[in-house]
Formats: sequence, C-alpha cells, structure tokens
Amino acid sequence: MSSPTLETRAYQELRRRIIYAEYLPGTLLSENDLAEQLQMSRTPIRAAISLLVTEGFVESFRGRGVLVKEISFREYAEILEMLISMQLYVINTAERRELTFDLHTLQEHLERQIQAKEDDNVPAYYESFLQFIETIIRTLHNQHMLSVMEQSRGKVLFKMISYRKQYPQYKPHKSLESNRKAYEALVKGDLKAAREAVLETYTVTYEDLIMNGII
Repeated sequence: MSSPTLETRAYQELRRRIIYAEYLPGTLLSENDLAEQLQMSRTPIRAAISLLVTEGFVESFRGRGVLVKEISFREYAEILEMLISMQLYVINTAERRELTFDLHTLQEHLERQIQAKEDDNVPAYYESFLQFIETIIRTLHNQHMLSVMEQSRGKVLFKMISYRKQYPQYKPHKSLESNRKAYEALVKGDLKAAREAVLETYTVTYEDLIMNGII
C-alpha cells in the first residue's frame, strides 16, 4: 500500500486538530505556522486548507490567514435532525422487512459511552454516541446513508468537543440516556419504544437550545 501524499497527511492532521478542538473556533492560523508545525512546505498545507474550506471547517483570508469557523447550534440541530430521521427510517424499514439489529455492537458502544461519561472523556463520549447511531443505520446496508453519516460525524464532534472544552461546567448526558433507552427497547423487540427513544435525542436537545435562547 502506498504512503499517503503530503496533501492527504496535511488534510487529515489539520482536520483532526480542528475536530478535537486543538484549534478552537475563532482561531486564526497562518500557512507558515502550519507548515512549520507539520514540517512540510506551504503547498500541501494550502491544498489541505482548500479541502477544509469546502467542508466548512475554516475560512481563508488572503494575506491574513485561515480562520477556524464556528458551527452554529442551528446547524448542529439540523445535522442531528437528519441523523434522527435516518434512524427512524431504518427502524421502520427493519420492522417491515423483519431485519435484526446488531445488539452486541450497540451494547459495546453504549458501554463505551457510559465509561467515557464516568471518565469525563468528552471526545470518546461523542464518538461512542455517533458509533451507536452508525450501527443502527448499518442495519439496512445503505452505503449512501452511511456516507451521509460519515460526512456529518466531523461537524458533530467538532461542535460538541469544542463547546464542552469552552464550557466544561456543562456535562453531557442526554444522548447517553436516549441511547440507553433505545438499546433496551431494541433488546425487548419494542420498536415503538425504540423510535420514541431515538426521537427524544432530538426533541430534548432542540427544546433545550430554544429554551436557553441559543437558537
């Protein structure tokens, strides 16, 4: 297997640093500094930045540098709404086709999310939350849905990890409770309760954002 190009390496590393809040929203980065940090020329850095601009993670200002963008809670809520909609469709379709869910993998992700909460490990908490969702979606083996899931993963992680880093007094817990209820319902074969648990992730989050005047 051939080694990744410098452009790919630069893109993957910069994307990782943004998603895991090593560069917080509002941070202004320079191509020269990034080239020095990654120990490569500005050419692959510039190519990586172009990809990150396309994905919506950064904004480039000629002569000034690169600004790490803020993902609004409205955009986050819209992404979450899409992920919830896909899960509800999967559950409905699985019921109609009499498909089975991968309960073992769902349990593993749930247990990791529980452990992450106990360890106050914010990245692992949200990674497990998204892996739980992905496992439900995988039930249909729909590659396009999985592609949409993958495209959304980075922005969800970036938003929530950076938010929790900026406001550590607010501890995550809602998605864990919804995942726990969804898993318990799926184990019992109660798809109605599973749908309600999945939907609760969105309704509770969305209502909380509205009540706090965030969106």
